[in-house]
Amino acid sequence: MQPSERGELPVPGAMVTLHRIGSDSAGPVDSVRTDAQGRYAFRFKRWGAADALYLAAAVHRGIAYFSAPLRGAAVRDEAAEIVVFDTTSHPVPLTVQGHHLVIGSPRPTGMRDVVEVYELSNDTVVTAVGRDSLTPVWSAPLPRGATNFVSSAGDVAATSIVARDGRVELIAPFAPGVKQLSFSYSLAPDAFPLEVSLDRPNALLEVLVEEPGAQVRAPSLRSKGNATTEGRTFKRFLAQNAPVGEQVRVEVPSTAAGARSTVVIALAVGLVLAMVGALAVAYRRGGSVRRVAPARDTADSLAAAIAALDARREAHDTSLSDAEYAAQRAVLKARLSAALAGGPTSA
Repeated sequence: MQPSERGELPVPGAMVTLHRIGSDSAGPVDSVRTDAQGRYAFRFKRWGAADALYLAAAVHRGIAYFSAPLRGAAVRDEAAEIVVFDTTSHPVPLTVQGHHLVIGSPRPTGMRDVVEVYELSNDTVVTAVGRDSLTPVWSAPLPRGATNFVSSAGDVAATSIVARDGRVELIAPFAPGVKQLSFSYSLAPDAFPLEVSLDRPNALLEVLVEEPGAQVRAPSLRSKGNATTEGRTFKRFLAQNAPVGEQVRVEVPSTAAGARSTVVIALAVGLVLAMVGALAVAYRRGGSVRRVAPARDTADSLAAAIAALDARREAHDTSLSDAEYAAQRAVLKARLSAALAGGPTSA
């Protein structure tokens, strides 16, 4: 069926394909053309893995549309209906039904992971498509300094969500209805206080911050206490009908994470310098190099060295290749295990 101003109209002569999607195999099973009333019918036997889904699909004006999964022994009428739409490359307003911003606590390097989730709605009767493969059907701004952008699979393919020129863009066709898309990125400490300007109205705006001392301010946002998910607790702020142009400001406490990383690196460097200094003193006192028993590793020094190595990795130190990082960390970890097995050691 195809929606129109006169209601739903049948689509005759459309090729409908029955698909099977299972953990053991996936692919088309059969195909048939619709009759003058847009009707189609399949008879098939289920087989293979119990988790296999069967659904029908039709391609209309280059866009694939699917039925709901065909679960029963006999599926008829609306339960097997496929709704297709005309397409347009003209701008189609996609309304933001929901916008969720989740900001995690800082990692040892001070970087914070941020997840954004949008629920977008196409309230027209046409599928929005880009003029070409690079023209987005929707986009939104990304915060300044956002790095490590990763799109997530959801109602749209992860490959159709890209970051470009400071914006996140959707480059897949968008049919009428509501779809959810999500992505994540990282922000450095100097990105805060974070200022987010809404470039369109948000029917629902939710901001979650993991740090107890963090604050979120916007004219329409209200604190809603705490929310817990997967063992993590977030402060929750909610707004209904947040208007276009509203400024959301996220303030986080002056984190000691970056300082901890710097201290760890300084500690590791200090340990090395102290060892070099001790050797130099021993050389001057003895007039010649005397054989001395090597200092025993301490768990604290080895843990500090591992943390310093990880901090270099998190900071994307170009002088530290993947192979060098893996090799050095393996050696340090083995020495730490040996030190812990040998019990406490004196400095």
